[in-house]
This record gives sequence, structure tokens and C-alpha cells, in this order.
Amino acid sequence: MITLTILAIVFAAILAHVAGHAPTAAERPARWLDSHLVVAGVFATTFAVLWYTWAAWTPPPVVHDEMAYVFQAQLLARGRWALPSPPFPAFWEQPHILIEPAVTSKYFPGHSLALVPGALLGWMPLMPLVLQSGIASLLYVLARRISNGVVALLAWVIWLSTPMVLFFGPTYFSESTTTVCWMLGWYALLEWRATRWPAWLMAVAFFTGWDAITRPLTGVAYAIPIGIVVLRDVIRGRRWRDLSLAMLVGVVVIGILPIWSACTTGDWRMTPLALYTRMYMPYDVPGFGLITTAPGHTLTPDMVQWNGIYSAFHVSHLVNRLPSILRLRAIFLFISTFGTTSGMLGVFAVLGMVTLTAESAFAVGSSVLLVLAYLVYATPPQWTLYYFETTPAFAYLAAAGLAWALSLFGRPRRTPPSDGFTWRSRRWTTALVTCALLLLLPGIGAVRIVRAEHVRDGLPLARFRALLASIHDPKAIVFVRYAGDHNPHDAFVRNSANPSAEQVWTVYDRGETENARLLATVPERKAYLFDERSGHTYDYTLGARR
Repeated sequence: MITLTILAIVFAAILAHVAGHAPTAAERPARWLDSHLVVAGVFATTFAVLWYTWAAWTPPPVVHDEMAYVFQAQLLARGRWALPSPPFPAFWEQPHILIEPAVTSKYFPGHSLALVPGALLGWMPLMPLVLQSGIASLLYVLARRISNGVVALLAWVIWLSTPMVLFFGPTYFSESTTTVCWMLGWYALLEWRATRWPAWLMAVAFFTGWDAITRPLTGVAYAIPIGIVVLRDVIRGRRWRDLSLAMLVGVVVIGILPIWSACTTGDWRMTPLALYTRMYMPYDVPGFGLITTAPGHTLTPDMVQWNGIYSAFHVSHLVNRLPSILRLRAIFLFISTFGTTSGMLGVFAVLGMVTLTAESAFAVGSSVLLVLAYLVYATPPQWTLYYFETTPAFAYLAAAGLAWALSLFGRPRRTPPSDGFTWRSRRWTTALVTCALLLLLPGIGAVRIVRAEHVRDGLPLARFRALLASIHDPKAIVFVRYAGDHNPHDAFVRNSANPSAEQVWTVYDRGETENARLLATVPERKAYLFDERSGHTYDYTLGARR
């Protein structure tokens, strides 16, 4: 892949050198890149590529977080914040799902609200793909606004080819919603500063608020630079009315949270996240060092494993280790962003610092602040999803740096940049378009690799779903008996947003006595046992293998 990247850059440099001595710029392709049709093409191509990478027509949620978001979206699509707690809650315990005093996701509701259209249509992948395609289109529009169409095209190609986007883009994680909020908020901020129309500032407040009700820490990191710029402009222009209207919008959006809390935990001051953390993962809070408070609830064996894995990161998350923690996270972030080209484009991202304008510096600075903000939280350094919002800014930086380098190579000696040879000149259109097309080649290779990863990650769940599909009883219940070496990242116990309509329930196997108590309440359901060690389901009453 690095060989293809080098060849792409060398070939583009040759074309740039030729363009530097050409009498005219490539006007026709440059005008084409300024059209609305290209934006639609960026959207459609991103949608298709990520859907293909997801490796399924209707991919199910695989990771615990994804399951929780999808469950919450399906609840919301039915007009519910939560379901009543079942008679025997222990059978339905699932990571990131609150079972008592009601059944609901622990996560803040912004992302699941965005997923509702897919839930209503019965095709859950719809909104993640729409959101990621929206990010791509907004990146193109914003990059074109502050540079030109060809740099925007190159930025989009680099963004779409990053390992982080290819792997985390086709998932149900909430960063797709927060990244859209970042991009739309930035666009609205630019429009407000250009036109001073109050509606644009209200839009800034809306997307900032929605960011906060999706991922609060991410929302705070995003709001700080936004607030500084807006407050400065408001004071200078005495636009207090604009600020008041925007704050009202923000308050209304944030006001969703106490409603959500009251309808789930019964206390508008207690969020499901806070209650779940207290009951199952008291260590899982911002701060330094491990909180040793015992969980307020008896944990299942797989949850004990889960806590053992993630609490270990809190043990070593200390103030005096922050420099090394930041360095390690930055290394993994660099790999996740530029790993497709073995870091080659990262070099151009560094060069891109010389191209910074006020707008691009703001985006890059906001991205850096996000990485710094998450230093208050212990996370696995390789799990770079927490910084997904940074990918558009860093992709643009690499594209601008590459354009700048090609402009230097192509400009005739002793020719000042004022003569039209700057990195944003249309003169380099052919060279940069060619480079973008050639950089798609390593991206295609990465798509095949990531698609195989998605297939591999989903295999345990796919096998389990195949076993469930072999059950043809009108109503059934499957007791899940995990193996001693069960992978805590795999979950076969699932909650449903409409349990009465589900053909098959999957619940914990809690022993014959407890199982009998549950079965007595649902005599219409045929009982089965899934034994993870053998990989088979059995008739629970007869013990016969299916």
C-alpha cells in the first residue's frame, strides 16, 4: 500500500511540474468540482463503500454498545423511553442495559434518537450509513469552502480510506451522530459569521446541544472553542439578542435529559448512565486511579470478566502518567488515521500546518482539544473511536499539505506565489485529481481487509443466530449457558423492545430451580438450552440435541 501511495504522489508531482509550466489552468474539471452533483456523488459513494465494508445486507449490532443503542432506538420508535422491569430481571441482564427499575439503555439518547428513522422503516443500518455519508459530504463542502474543490476531493478520499472510518464507520456507535453535529455546527458557525442571520447561531446551539446529549464529554470539548468564538463576536457586535435565542435553543435540547431520566429511573436528576454505573461499574467514571467501591448489584460471570478487563486501565490511569498515556494514544490515533498508507500521508498532514487559515486552524484545534479532553478518562489506547470526530480535520490537513507540497514542486523557480502558483490554485487540479484517484487503490485494499474483519467479528453472533433460526416453535425461550472461557465481548442474551412479539427469547441459564420459576410464568413458550461449550441448542425438558 505504501508503494502505491508513493507512486501516486510521484506521478502527481510530475503532473504538477508540467502544470507549473502550462499557460492555462485546468478550468473545466475545477468548475465540475464546484458543482452540487459532486457532493451527491460523494454521499452516494460513501454510502455504498461503507455498506459493502459492513459485509451484510442488514448487519446486526455486534458490540455491547451497539446493541444498547439499537435497543434504545427501537424503544423510541415505539414511543417508549423504557419498558417495565420484568418479573425476574436477573435473566435479562445485558451489558449497558439497565434492567431495574426499568429496562432501557444506559446511554444518553441523542444517537438513538437519530437512529429512529431506520427503526421505523425496519432497516437499522440506514441512519449510520446516512450519517457517515453526511459527514463525507460536509467534509467536501467545508473543505471546498476554505480551499477549493480539488483539495476537498482529496480530503474526502483520504478520509474514506482511513482505517478508523472504514472500521468504525459501518457500525452503530454514537460517534457518527456527534461527528455530524460537529460538521453541521461548524458550517452554521461560518454562515452566521458571514451573514449574521440569527437562525444560523440558533443552529450552532442546536447541534452543540445535540452533541452534548449524545456524548457529554465530546460535547464539552466541542463547545469550548465554539463558545469562545461566539462570545467574542457577540461582545464585539453587541448581538445579545442572537445569543439569547441561541441559548434558548440549547436549553430546549438539553432539556431532553431530565425528561429522559424521569421516564426511565423515575428521578429527573438521576440518569440511567449514572444509575447503571453505580449498580454495575462504579469505577467507570472520569478521574485518575481506580475507584474500589463495590457494585451495587450482583454481577454475572461475564460482567465480572468485563469489569476485570476495563478496570485495569483505571489502575494505571494516573496524573503523573498522562504524558506517556497521551503519547501512546496519539500513536494509535496516527495509525488509525494514516495507517492505510503506512503513515505516508501523516507526513503531509504535518506539512499541512503551514496552510492553516483561521477556519482550518479552528477545526484542527478543536480536534486536538478533544484528544486532550479524554485524558480525564481511562480508555484502552488502541480504541481510537473516542476521537472519531477528529478524522475530517486531519484528513483535510493531509490533503492541504499534499497540495502545498505539489505547488512548491510545480512552481517554476523564482516565481512568487502571488503569480497564481499557491497551493489553492486551480492550476494543480489535474495533478491532485489524479493523486486522489490513485490513492483510492490502497483504500480498495483496505476495504477488503476491513470487510473480512467485520465478518470475523460477527461470526459468534452469526452462528448463534443460525441456531435460533432452526427453532420453529411459535413461541420459545432459550436459556444461554456460557462457557467458562466465554469471551465477555460476545453477548447472546438480548433484550427486545417488543418482547411479547418476539418468537424467541434469549435469557441467562440460572439453574433448574430459577429457570422453572421463569417458565411457570410463560407456559406458552417451548424451552431450550444453548450450551456455548458444545455450540448446540437442546430441548430443555428432554436434553435432546437439535
